[in-house]
Amino acid sequence: MDALEILTCLSERYALGKMQEKPTPVEGGLLHRMYHMVTDQGHYAVKLLNPDIMKRQEALENMVNSERIAEAMSAFRIACASGHRSASGSEGCKPSEAIPAVSALKFQGQHLLFTEQNNSRALFAESPTATPRQYAFVYPWLEARSLFAPKLGITHCRRVGHILGLMHRANIQPGEIRCKLERKKGRRPLYNWQNYLTLAREQQVSWLSEYESMLPDLCRWDQAAVASMDTVHSCQVISHRDLDPKNIIWKGHDPYLIDWEAAGYVNPYQELLEVLHYWGFDDKGCCDQTLCQALLQEYRQFVSLREVDWGPVFACSYDGMLGWLEYTLKISLGLEGDEKSRGVQQMLSTCKELRHYEAQTEKLRQMLIEFHDTSQ
Repeated sequence: MDALEILTCLSERYALGKMQEKPTPVEGGLLHRMYHMVTDQGHYAVKLLNPDIMKRQEALENMVNSERIAEAMSAFRIACASGHRSASGSEGCKPSEAIPAVSALKFQGQHLLFTEQNNSRALFAESPTATPRQYAFVYPWLEARSLFAPKLGITHCRRVGHILGLMHRANIQPGEIRCKLERKKGRRPLYNWQNYLTLAREQQVSWLSEYESMLPDLCRWDQAAVASMDTVHSCQVISHRDLDPKNIIWKGHDPYLIDWEAAGYVNPYQELLEVLHYWGFDDKGCCDQTLCQALLQEYRQFVSLREVDWGPVFACSYDGMLGWLEYTLKISLGLEGDEKSRGVQQMLSTCKELRHYEAQTEKLRQMLIEFHDTSQ
């Protein structure tokens, strides 16, 4: 089945309406495919999940959990009105506070849909079948767009800091998303960067020299990140975990959080550092103190930064980028998926981000210390 057949099947089965025009691809995703579908019932964003990834039961469960987390986050203001607790156990936040999370639409109580490839019948994920499946999520279409440096300003950073603080303060629990979500424990194995270098040499890839020059630093960052995990994992909340500017879309001054597939447990201060890196750096990769402080001022309304041990947090802040780099290396080398060229693009971009991040780390660390001192 091609994309049009799958989308037609979904539209007919779930009464999304009669298509008014051919669905158009939405650019941006590396792992999955998104389409803008217009019917006589409305506009939808339909995400067709990568079949190779969805073969893994763990990946399927993660996708279901991610939408449940997004749904719970979007309902947080209802909980606030009844006196929701904070991460510190205290009551209170304004009833009007809301987390603008965009979750998939539900059909008969389920977010996840799929089509049977052999006969084009759309079924729910809980239906038993041995036929190949194409999984999908359907979202409301929003006329909004992502913004990137240098178009990011103080107002944007304040909004992001406010939302991040609100998510961490929400302290959503697994029972609220009806799933068994495990906290991160212990240390993961070190990534085998040398093995990827060997494969790159065998394939004589065009980016060999760039990757080879990165190898000592990759090993150093990886070892430091893993060594810090016991300390960092002692404090965790459920959150988005990937608040890159591409995952927040703006309609005027109103932000909407999308792409929750990475959602799960994370150290709040580690995520804060990652968000500062995404939103407080200019288009040249340099730390902008004004933007960072705007974000921090809003964040600290919800979460105290007075007793944070930043050493392990900084060491572990490389972990997300290293994990993404390792995955894009697999794609670039043909070990996963069939998007080599896009994998190479993402891999080289991540290498650049890592270099910029290290170059600005000391400035960011000093700024956090000064911010703490002036906040007493």
